[in-house]
Amino acid sequence: MGFTQLADAQRRLLCIFALMILVTGGTGLVGGHLLYRFRESETPINAIYRTEDSINKTRVIFDSYRKGDAELVDEINWIQADILDVPSLELAMEGVTHVYHCAAALGGLSFEEMTRVNVLGTQHLIDICIALKIQKFCYISSIAALGNPIGDNAVTEEDFFNPDALNTDYGISKYAGEMEVWRASQEGLPVVIVNPGVIIGEGDYSEGSGQLIEKTYQRQPFYTNGSSGFVDVRDVVKIMEKLMKSESYNERFILVSENRKFKSVLSAVANALHKKPPRILLKKWMLYIVYVFTKIPAALGIIEGLSRAQVSSYTSTTNYNNTKVVDRLNYSFQTLDVTIQRVANHYLQSRN
Repeated sequence: MGFTQLADAQRRLLCIFALMILVTGGTGLVGGHLLYRFRESETPINAIYRTEDSINKTRVIFDSYRKGDAELVDEINWIQADILDVPSLELAMEGVTHVYHCAAALGGLSFEEMTRVNVLGTQHLIDICIALKIQKFCYISSIAALGNPIGDNAVTEEDFFNPDALNTDYGISKYAGEMEVWRASQEGLPVVIVNPGVIIGEGDYSEGSGQLIEKTYQRQPFYTNGSSGFVDVRDVVKIMEKLMKSESYNERFILVSENRKFKSVLSAVANALHKKPPRILLKKWMLYIVYVFTKIPAALGIIEGLSRAQVSSYTSTTNYNNTKVVDRLNYSFQTLDVTIQRVANHYLQSRN
């Protein structure tokens, strides 16, 4: 055995007895806030990135906690990799013992792209985790991957996804990603799945739930009569870490701080941004007209269309039950209005 091979063997042996974390999606909303939570940890942290420019998104997140903390991003062990590229992923996984899988393709992309990232990418990561005998795996799913409740009951972790129902493309892709994680649990990999609601937090306001802040600032006047579950990104990452350190495994947990009407949330955001609240109700039949008239242009890729499943989600009233995680961890969520005010303040400061 040569010197290099011996050194590699010694390094791998040391890793057997040490804790080492991998975070996928470290330049995204959840991944970036999770990395900040680990900023003072003595545990080695690997974070995956695709382009160096994307790391600047994480710097913005770090600076949102305390001015100057963006410099701490450089202390993370960044590894250029892609969950769709197995060789690069294998290199990023060397010595890793615990994995937080935060990388995901969000709504707005094509169904094919979401499936590739959220399903095939998760499958690649899971297969490597099983081969390397990773100690524990945390998967960020979504309330979109949960089923519909019976009657007026709130959705719980026991309400399973119905593939035959009217589901969004994003929900279908996250459900299929969950199936890969459950497969891993049957093959001996301890896993926890979290199903957050709409995540509110500091980050990139041009994509995902960040657009809720951006578009409200631009005086978006419309609202729908539906509702959903909402949660602070800081609560999400705290709970993820607690679950990974707990004895809980092969379970999933709904992460929702409050169930609120869309109008209520949009009004709170508008007030925090010193803008007029939305005042024009878009009724279900109006959204269906938009769906019909944009169907062909959307299919041609000219504009982003609206699906029947999205119309349903925007106009339906759905409540989510967070009792399981509250009881298991004795956890208290941040109130949504406090979260909205904090994030709105950061948005306004970033514009200046």
